[in-house]
Formats: sequence, C-alpha cells, structure tokens
Amino acid sequence: MYILVFLKWFAWCFHSECMRRNGRLRCAFLIPCVLLCGLLAGAVRAGPLEFSDEERAWVRANPRISLGVVSDNEPYSFFRNGQIMGWTIDVLHRLEAETGLTFTLRMGAWPEVYGQFREGALDAIADISLTEEREAFINFTEAYHLRRTVLFHNVDHPLQDPENVTALRAQRIGVIKDIYYAGALRAAGIEPVEYDSYRDLMAAVAFGWIDAAAAAEMTGNFFARENGFSNVALAGALPLSNVSLEDFRLGVLKAAEDRSREMLSAILDKAVARLPAEDLAAITERWLTYRTGRTSPAGPLRLLPEEQAFVENAPPLKIGFISDYEPFSFLSQGRGQGLAVDLAHDISAQTGLVFDPVYDNWSNLLTAFQQGDIDIIANISRTEARSAYTLFSQEYHRIPNAVFVRSGFGPYEGIGSLAGKTVGIGRDIYYARELEARMDHVRSFPAQDEILKALSRGEIDAAILALSNGNAIVRRLGLINIEIGGEFLMDGVEREDLRFGVLPKYPYLKSIIDRAMSAMPLSRWGELETRWLGPTLAEFGGRRAALTTEERAYLDGKGVIKVCVDPLTPPYTEVDEDGGFTGVAAEVMARLAERGGLSWQVVPVPLRDDALAGAQQHACDVLPFALRSPSLEGEWTFTPPYLLLPMAVANRLPQPFMESMRELAGQRVGVVPGRSPLDLLRRRYPEVTLVEVESEEEGLRQVRKGGLDATLGTLASMSYLITTGGDDDLKISGRIAEDWQAAVATRADEPLLGQIFDKLVAGLGEQDVQNILNHEMLVRFEKRADYALLFRIAAVAVVLLLVFLYWNRKLHALNVALNAANARLREVSVTDGLTGLYNRMQFDIRGAEEFGLCQRNGWLFSIAMIDVDHFKGVNDEMGHVYGDACLRHVAGLLRRYFQRDGDLVARYGGEEFAVFTMGGAEAEFAGHLEMMRRGVAETPFENAAGTRWLTVSIGCHSAVPERGQTLADFVKRADARLYEAKHDGRNRLVAGSARVEPAGSPVS
Repeated sequence: MYILVFLKWFAWCFHSECMRRNGRLRCAFLIPCVLLCGLLAGAVRAGPLEFSDEERAWVRANPRISLGVVSDNEPYSFFRNGQIMGWTIDVLHRLEAETGLTFTLRMGAWPEVYGQFREGALDAIADISLTEEREAFINFTEAYHLRRTVLFHNVDHPLQDPENVTALRAQRIGVIKDIYYAGALRAAGIEPVEYDSYRDLMAAVAFGWIDAAAAAEMTGNFFARENGFSNVALAGALPLSNVSLEDFRLGVLKAAEDRSREMLSAILDKAVARLPAEDLAAITERWLTYRTGRTSPAGPLRLLPEEQAFVENAPPLKIGFISDYEPFSFLSQGRGQGLAVDLAHDISAQTGLVFDPVYDNWSNLLTAFQQGDIDIIANISRTEARSAYTLFSQEYHRIPNAVFVRSGFGPYEGIGSLAGKTVGIGRDIYYARELEARMDHVRSFPAQDEILKALSRGEIDAAILALSNGNAIVRRLGLINIEIGGEFLMDGVEREDLRFGVLPKYPYLKSIIDRAMSAMPLSRWGELETRWLGPTLAEFGGRRAALTTEERAYLDGKGVIKVCVDPLTPPYTEVDEDGGFTGVAAEVMARLAERGGLSWQVVPVPLRDDALAGAQQHACDVLPFALRSPSLEGEWTFTPPYLLLPMAVANRLPQPFMESMRELAGQRVGVVPGRSPLDLLRRRYPEVTLVEVESEEEGLRQVRKGGLDATLGTLASMSYLITTGGDDDLKISGRIAEDWQAAVATRADEPLLGQIFDKLVAGLGEQDVQNILNHEMLVRFEKRADYALLFRIAAVAVVLLLVFLYWNRKLHALNVALNAANARLREVSVTDGLTGLYNRMQFDIRGAEEFGLCQRNGWLFSIAMIDVDHFKGVNDEMGHVYGDACLRHVAGLLRRYFQRDGDLVARYGGEEFAVFTMGGAEAEFAGHLEMMRRGVAETPFENAAGTRWLTVSIGCHSAVPERGQTLADFVKRADARLYEAKHDGRNRLVAGSARVEPAGSPVS
C-alpha cells in the first residue's frame, strides 16, 4: 500500500512539474522511470476492486452514466458498421464490468463533446488530457494511456536522420490540420504540410508526396494498415522536447455542492487504477491488428459434420497462386512465398485440407479456374461478372492501386492526367472493363513485371498496379526511372480486395476456408502482415529497432534474458563443453540482441522430450528455435517464423524414393516431438505409424538397425547427419508437404517481451537467415574433415590435374575448330544464305512455337507477307546479280524496322518475305508495316550498275489464335491480303478491311 501511494505521488509530482512549465517535457529523461513505476504499480494493483458501502449504494442508485467520446478518433473511438468501436470503447466496457455502471455514450467532434461536458450535459468525458487550466474545474482519474507523437516515413525513401531537427527542416513533414503541435514544429523551423484527414496524411507518405508525417503512433499505424499502405513505417519519435506525451484520462466536473459528482469521480478513479495490465495489453493487441471486416475469433475452429466429412473425403485440391504478385504470392528460388501462401498453409494446418499449389500468371490462372482445372484461386477480387463462376471467401486483405510513371512525367492530378496516354494494366484485372470504357489507349500485359519493364523502356506512358506489388517489382528489378504518380481512383472502382475463390461445386470448401480464417487469432494476422507487409531491412546490421519508451524501460528492468536451447540439435543449436553456443539459432539470436540492444545468456536445456516442462523448470525467457504447437500456445508467445525448413524422409538405400507421406502407409516412421508438426501429421496420415524418438540422430540409428522403416526430420539436419556420420546405407528418399517453421518463443506472462521480439524478428531478411544456415552447414563439414584423407586426395588430384592440363591443351585447338564449325553449321541451317535473314524452315519452326504460345496464353499474334513489286522485270532488265543485291537491300530495311523483342523476319522464298510478332496491338503492327513500306519506297537501291526505286506490297493478319487454328491458317489469310494489295495496284498495305494507298508513285 505504501509503495503504491509513493509511486502515485511520484508520478503526480513529475506530471505536475512538467505541466507547470507550459506543458514542456524538460524532465523527459524521467519518462522511462515513470513508465517503469507504472508497471510496478500495475503489479501492486492486482486484486479485486473494493468500493465503500456508500459508493456501492451510489452505483445502485445511478446505474447509467452519460459519457462523451470523440467520434472521429480512430482507432480510439469511432463509428463504423452501425456501431461505436475502438480502443477506448473496449477500455470503457472493461470499466463497466469493474464498476457495475452502464455508460451511455454520446459521440461527436471534440469541440462539441467538450462543450457539452463543460455545460454539465454529460456526467463524464473520456480521453481527456490533464492540464493546469483544466485541473481547476475537472477531477481527473489516473492516466490509462500515454499517446506519443512519432514520425512515419516511406521505407522506399527513408528519412536518413529522423532524430535530427536540423535535418528535418529540409524535409516535407505532414501533419493533420490544426493539430496542437503544429506551432512547435514551426517554432523549430519546420513548416508543416497540412492535411484534412489521417487517411490523406498517410497516403501522402505512401505515395511520396511528403517525406514524413508527424502523427500519434497508434493512429498513424491504424490508418496505414487499414488502407494497405504497407510501405509506411515508423521512423522514430518526433524529436521535439516541447511536444508532450498525451495522457488519456476520464474527467468529471468539480462541484463543491454536488456530492454525486465527487462520488462518481472517486468510483471511476478506483476503477481506472485497478485496470489489469493484461486486459489493457489484450485490448492494445486487438487494435494493433484491427482491420475492417476482421473480427476477433470466437474460439477454436469447429466444423459442421458435413464440412468435416468433406475434409475427410476431399482429394488434394489444386490452389492457384500468381507467380509474380509480391508480397502476396510469388516464386523465389523455385519456392512459393507470400502472405496468401502462408495463409493457405495455416488454413491447411487448421482444417486438414491438402492443397496442391499451382503457380502461373494471373490470366492463365483465371482461365484454368474458369475451366475447372484448379479448385481454388488466391488473390482474386470480387466482381459481379466473376460471381457467376466463383464462390468468394471473406476478404483477407485490401490494398490501394497506384499509378506508376516515368521520371519527368509531371504532376499526376487524377485520372484526367492520363488522357491521351497509353496505360498498361494486368490482363484480366478486375477494373479492366471500366478503365477501357473510360480511356482509348489501354494495353494489357500477362505478367506484372512486364508492365513496369514496358514503362521503364518508354513503350507505355503509365502503369496501374497494386501499390505493394508495384513497389516490390521496382525494388527487385532496380527500375530507377520509375516513380509513383499517385493513387488510382476512379468512379466505380474500389480498392483491390483479396479473397480466395472456390469452384461453385465445392460450397463446403468455401465455408471451411471462411471458418478457418475467422478462427485465426488476431496475433497470427499481425504476424503475417508484419512479415509480408511490414518494412523489410536490407541487412541485419542496420540501426537499432525502434522500440517504444515502455519497451526500453522493460528491457532495462529485465536485465539479462535467459535464452534456452537444446545443446544437441546441430546445425541449428549446439552447446559445447565450454558453454560455447553455435548454430543457426546462435547467429540469429546474436543479431536480434544487437538490434534490440538487449543482454542475454544461453542456458542449455534438453528440450526434445518436453519443451514446455524443461523450459519452465529453468525459468526460460526465450526459446530461439521453436515450433508452434497447440501444447505450447498457453505458456508461450510466438513471433512470425524466420526460417522455413523443409521436412524430409530418410530410409535405407534399397527402398524406393517417395513423393507423398501416404506412401509410408503401414510403416513405422520415427518423428521427434518438438521438431515436427506431430499433431498435424497424426491427424492427416492416420495410416502411418508414427514412433516418437529422442532425436533425428536416434531415428537414423533405428532405421539402420531395422527398428524403424523410415524417420522424419528437417532436410538440412538429416543431410548433415547422414553425410557426417558416414551412413552409406541411408539416403534422403523424399520431401513431405508439411514444412517446419522456426520461430522465436517468449514466455506468455511477459507480453512486452513478445512484443519486442516480434519487432526484432520482423527486421530479419529471409535470405540472410538462409545464408546463415548455409554457412553453418559448410563450417560443420569443415570441422569434421579428415585431413590425412584430404592430403591423400589432394596428391591424387594434382596428378590428375597435370594429366588433364596436357590433354586440355591438346584438345583446345580441336574444340575451337569444332565450335566454329558448329556455329557455321547452325547459321547455315537457320539463315538464308543470300539475305542473312532467317530461312523458311526456321520461320516455320519458330512461328509454330510462338503461335502456340500465343494460343495458350490468349496473346495477339500478327503476321505479314511482303512481296517486292515487279521483281521479275528487275531480274530480266538488270540481271540476277543485280536482283540479288536488291533483295539484300530490302532485307536490310526489313531488319532495321523489325528489331524489337518478339519480332522475326524471314525470307519466305524468291522475292517474298514474312514477318511475325507477338503481343502489342493490331494497329501498332500495321503502323509499323506502313512505316517500313514507305521506307522501302523512299530509299532507292544504288550500285555501280545503276539506281533502282523499289516498292513492296504487304498483306497482314492479326488476331488471338483460337483453338484448332494453326500458323498455316494465319499465313493463308495474310497471303490473301497480299494478293489484294497486288491486285489493287501494288505498293500498298492491306490489313483486315483497311487499305493503305501509296503516297505517290516513285520515280522509275
């Protein structure tokens, strides 16, 4: 009791002193101490709330209290979806449960609510800060929240020195209009850019209109997350000492003659003082991960009997992921990654459904889904047209679309800025029809990165892509001449909503996916979004993570963190006799500690048999290499996974290789508890006898002795153990679909510790962690090398090398000659000897290949047949040698006009040439042909024998090849139009129904 009184007195003295100095936090160095005292006070507060008899009687007599809250203060208090919600509202509900009071909430803008409160029309007011002026007429409760003002920046263009006021003077800093600290910014020499709403303020950061935004931390995070601005992140605290932390309290008007108000004030003060810290932490966690349409899980996943029957009888279901839609789904080093990929993995783990992933571009996936070739499609947006063949899951993310332009485009001021421009979009994107109806020049691309490549090369004027996807592609391809013009906004087009689409024949599948997503904890949603949508750091060695004052105070009070590791789990964790900690987890932990500025100590603990019991017995704070499992959820909090480890099966050499775990039916398979998703494997493969073993090494030993038919383990460790153990009779026989995800686990009774490690792990680069694993594997093989054997091998290698060098010198000349001959032979086989163009055979081969490619992908294929006019007369008059020179002249002009990617020019026979190209637009191809026709007509051929003006006639055909059509069909149509051109007078182009007449007759 005395400690609590002292802490309250100290905090009150600190706050009062700061307030007396015109609200300036000159004593800001005491903030960590105050926050630490607040934590200690929270611990002292534990216990039931006790009211006096008089107070209980007052509550019974006055059960309803009118209380004012601000209506537009997201995420603290706001009105949405027909209800009042927010962080503050949840706190008020908790206070209702503590006091027995019922709050009748009155919402409005701050001036309106505060005015009504001052007039006595409200019994109390929420989220009001204590000031010296207000203290004269308001009774305040203790603070239940401290809101700090921070700087948000764009991670693609980060602030270099956010803590330097002088550096900030040269930056464009945005604020909300009329915010109280705007004057402090101006006084510091920073002229702020004002915005009307937080949504506009965060959009300005996301699209690069300003360099940073000053905003309340939770508020800025809320609007960045709610609007999908994944490139907006915290840069640091606003470095102005005269901008104080805002304290949130409940206020009741003072009234000397009104005992009732004094009673209400005392009751609220007691209730606020007794708010459990864990309740506030849970409320904060909810609003740190809140997104419209996402509700807190009602409990564990429960499927209907019909749904459970579907799961038990369903075959592996094909699920389509876009292969270049970072960060939601993409391929990296041949492996699928992204938020939607991880989400599907979680759904599979929860439900028992088996997903077979298919990666392709969006257009191909959508076609395959419409034809029923895949069962589920990820990252699909709901439209009325798609509803005819799709059952849509609930939305799992919503992202803004951005207009990307080349440097020098000029100011982008809405869609009107694109008038007369060529705009690139993804083929079959959900807003394609609306945009094409509004604009004349819209060009579709099958792949996302092709859109931005075309923009970078100047083939289009602007590109529209999802903001996060476009940013990821620009970074990956290094397209330095591309920038964001602004947000793509158009009437009738919503921001992109991402869902799973399911074939209508699987209604239970749709409901199962919805139930699984609804049952996912908000913390897991937060992990997914932090990993894939949060800012990524290029390397480990960056500056320290931006921890809050409260988190820093916690670490200071915590001291040394006990990190428990299994001493015998190479190459992940290993502790030698001298206590040296090595392995992947050691490297990762060292980098996390460096970024977090924390002290830690390794504690070797056998964790293989019972990780929870062993860790609890040794009072562990952190498990750096842990697998999330239901048995650990209650006592441990898990960060997002930082390393994906493929699971493999090992058995004896004579056994066949396997493609599925189901091939082990009826066999005894070793598995290490805590090192594999054991519960999931038992549920998914009941026909396999899973035998628990102490370690992967023990499992291999039993396989060798015949006690087990096979054993499971991570691919890296199994390969390491087999190679270093000299097991010539064992092999890796295959992979299984259930991968192991390594995460950091922190004790659940210290939520701040988990919060800190979430931030630290979010900064790990996935490739860097993979490099650590590769390095550890290499080092360990080196440590176990037999140097005597290596010496003998080296001696033999030297002899072999000398022999090799001798024969190499002897064969080099022969190889050079052979390569030259092969090159000449290949050139002869594919080119025309007279003109140097491709020959007829190569035209037929390449044309058939690329025609088929266009046919499969729905791309435009364009072909032209070109004939030199009156060429027989040239040969008859000037001779064949002169005629051959004329053909080489025409071939050179053709080569000059058709040298883009996808163009192919060939000599078809005699004086006839052929050209084909993929993609683009019909008018574009015809326009290029017309330029070439004029070029031939305006460029005479000259040599010693004389000058000749030549012309050509052209017939062309462009279309998307239909099923059943062949290249010969397109050649036939182009040839027919060539005949029309020659019949109508030559020196002209016939494309479809259009005819291009000659500009004038050449001089003959």
